[in-house]
Amino acid sequence: AEDGSWAQGQSQALRQRLDEATGARTVRAAREVLDSTRERQRSLSSQRLQARDAIKLVIQQMLSELGELDQATGDFNTQVLAHADQVQAADSLDSLAEVVRSLVQDSHAVHAVVASARARLASEHAKASALEAQVRALEGELRQLSDEVSTDMLTQVANRRGLAKVFETERGRVEREGVEAAPLAVGLLDIDNFKKLNDSLGHAAGDVALKSLAARVKDWLRPVDHVARFGGEEFVVLLPGTPVAEAQQVLTRLQRQLSASLFMHDGQEVFVTFSAGVTAWRLGEPLELALERADEGLYEAKRTGKNKTCIT
Repeated sequence: AEDGSWAQGQSQALRQRLDEATGARTVRAAREVLDSTRERQRSLSSQRLQARDAIKLVIQQMLSELGELDQATGDFNTQVLAHADQVQAADSLDSLAEVVRSLVQDSHAVHAVVASARARLASEHAKASALEAQVRALEGELRQLSDEVSTDMLTQVANRRGLAKVFETERGRVEREGVEAAPLAVGLLDIDNFKKLNDSLGHAAGDVALKSLAARVKDWLRPVDHVARFGGEEFVVLLPGTPVAEAQQVLTRLQRQLSASLFMHDGQEVFVTFSAGVTAWRLGEPLELALERADEGLYEAKRTGKNKTCIT
């Protein structure tokens, strides 16, 4: 399941990269990212399995040591009982002395066995602890890799996979608390005149615009809100506990705050605006349906002058 989830995330990330541009360089870059991430995931999974197998082997060795120790102490107990019988049967000091010598020898022998077993068990325990730490570290790297797959590489906000994950969380919250008590607003944002910006300033400036806008929106929203890159110059925002009219006001304030220049390019101030559509998520519907409605609002905002937010 883990590998399937990872593969699905990689496919989505690759499709997103290919949607953004069709140039050969972009295709090569996306393929390189996919191949590199797949190889890293395969390597981490293999190392984790090897470490787990090594832990199993160490545990088996420890059990074997304990078995041998139990055998040695059992034999010694039998020998002690035999020596006790010999003491009872002894009829001279010489025979008693012989019994004592045998008992001391047997005692030294079992002591050596116990000491050796204790040392080996301590060594195996140290190996098991080190391997356990290695497994935890590898699993941490795999989780980090999964998180990276859920993050847009350019803007460092969630990608479509990351959006799907946070939506499931928010949907569960609304289903538990009810739409009236915990409404969820879904907004779709699109940078205005993005193609013109790319054509006039170049794709590098377009990338900076995407990164800058994503960072601004993330900073301006509440910690409980979510922003994700949906593809190209489109972003999705999820606003928990926010009625749709209030969500429109939130996005409108963001648009007004962008009245200042977003970034500098070759010593020139670059101004960027966005249009948005926002809707209320309806209980039981998939995210795609809410986004379709938000897209209708986005279209209306574009049609009626841009740099505004329309409710649908």
